[in-house]
Formats: sequence, C-alpha cells, structure tokens
Amino acid sequence: MAESRFAELKEKEKLARKQIVIESALALFAKKPFYEVGMREVADEAGISPATIYRYFPSQEELFNEAFIQDISTVSKGFEKLVENDEPASIDQFAVKFVEHLIENESSFQMMTYLMLKDDLAHPVMGKFDSVTKIFFDLFQKLLVRHGVDLREARLYSHAFIASITGILMTFRNSSIKDRDAVKAHIIKIVNLTSDLYSKQLLDA
Repeated sequence: MAESRFAELKEKEKLARKQIVIESALALFAKKPFYEVGMREVADEAGISPATIYRYFPSQEELFNEAFIQDISTVSKGFEKLVENDEPASIDQFAVKFVEHLIENESSFQMMTYLMLKDDLAHPVMGKFDSVTKIFFDLFQKLLVRHGVDLREARLYSHAFIASITGILMTFRNSSIKDRDAVKAHIIKIVNLTSDLYSKQLLDA
C-alpha cells in the first residue's frame, strides 16, 4: 500500500513539473511566434536544464502541441458561457469572440493552422487535436439548437460555419493593409457579414 502511494505521489510530481514546462512555453508564446521559441529557451523559463525538459517532452513538436491543446481547452470555457447563458449569444457574438481570440493570440492561431495543415502528426497528438476542435463544433452546434435549429442541420452548419470563420482569418490576416487595427476591423466586418448570412438562413427562416 505504501509503495502504491509513493508511486502515485511520484506521478503527481511528474505531472506538476510537466505543467510548469507547458506554462513556461505558453508564457514565451505570448511574447513571440511559437516557431521562434526553442526548447532551451523553454527550459530556462521553467528553471530546469535543457536535458531535463526532454524527460517530459521527447520533442519540441510534442511540447508545442500539448501547449496549444491546453490553451484552447482553457479558452473554450469562455465560449461555453456564451452558449449556456439564460439568453444564449447570437451567431455574430460567438463568431466575433472566436476570431478576436485568434487575432489577439497569434501563437495560438499559428499552432492551430500548423496542426490543421501538417499531414504526419503522431496518432495521439492527432486524437487530442481532433478532440479540441470538436469542442468548438459542438459548442456552436449547441448554440444553433438553442436558437431553434434542428439538431441534424445544426451539426452540418456548425462544421461549415467554424470552417468559414477560420478560413476568413487565414485569408485576410496578412492583408496588404499595413495597420493591424485596420486588418482586424476588416476581418471582423467580413465575419459579421458571414454571420448575418447564416442568421438569415437558419434563424429567420
């Protein structure tokens, strides 16, 4: 019994140290693009040796994937409130919050697109990424159902809508407009237009 408790304690300590590494990576991602952050830099931020960090993450890609997944999982809690409030958010409110988060958290967006486009992710990483993206599909589907859309239609439209919003952001984030605020305003204007089209199709029918 004592041996079992000792093993459990060691596992908890390992998970706690792993969490420190993830939080250190996220802190660095907030300062500069994730692809400019190296494992040595994360180790320094976490207060451990570069060799030690590999005990918790065998590769840089695994660390970055885990950090992104944790970041998005945390963010999704705010979206749950939008959906589950007594008066649920509108399609437009949900879409603008989604886009604003990705605009204001550039590294999150970069990691998301990297995972979306990479075709040789390890199966466990791909499974976790699928679970995270499913959160947003499911939340938007639930929002549509709360607004009276049939469940079967809501699932298909949730996939189409989230993909559309992500595509808008990917298309215009590097616009020739030099002013960052102007780029953001342009993206949100297009998102508003797209949301209006979906609202008219689904909610005003």
